[in-house]
Amino acid sequence: MIALLAAAHLYLFQWPGEPPKALFLLPTEGENACGVANLVFGAPDSSWSGGSQGPKASCEFRQWVDPGKLLPAWVDAGKIIPGAEVEVTWTFQGGGATGKGRAATLRVEVVPADALKASAAGLSGTATKVKNDARVEVRNGGPAPVLLGDAVAARSKPDDSCVGSGPQVLLQPGETLVDLRPGLVSKSMQVWAAAFTGPKQCRWVEVRRR
Repeated sequence: MIALLAAAHLYLFQWPGEPPKALFLLPTEGENACGVANLVFGAPDSSWSGGSQGPKASCEFRQWVDPGKLLPAWVDAGKIIPGAEVEVTWTFQGGGATGKGRAATLRVEVVPADALKASAAGLSGTATKVKNDARVEVRNGGPAPVLLGDAVAARSKPDDSCVGSGPQVLLQPGETLVDLRPGLVSKSMQVWAAAFTGPKQCRWVEVRRR
């Protein structure tokens, strides 16, 4: 196993009345991939382990966190506990993924449930056209992390439910969510993001367009 990987994150969410969830954000390190696959994690002393094959990645709808082009993977937390070190191995899938195995040791970072706010405070966004896709970027310039799902360009608040596929990334101050999906972009469009406070508790927030 390699040493603690600075760019990667392992977050633990312990929502009241819900089974605990863990979010891995793993750097592609230059690999052109669409999702995480073959995720295996466990204690350094091998006393427990868990894993996930990961759902088949869609390269039509892509999300990652910059800097580092971190791809998300959500799993049931199992025996992951606050502050522990967890050994992780994974590969990437989709796009030009090579299937190369990667490894790291990550320290569990707890995200207090009451610290999450469904607010656009501190957020700013851009929307640009990339071939047939709309590329939306949401930067967290605020003092606290935000839990986001979809980020889209639209002329008004989206009619679709903000829940979508659920929360996708935890965006720390200074980080940027990139959402790439088929769509149109015009100067009249606003940037909207689904901000979550729980696994299905969210609302659409309008993000100031830069």
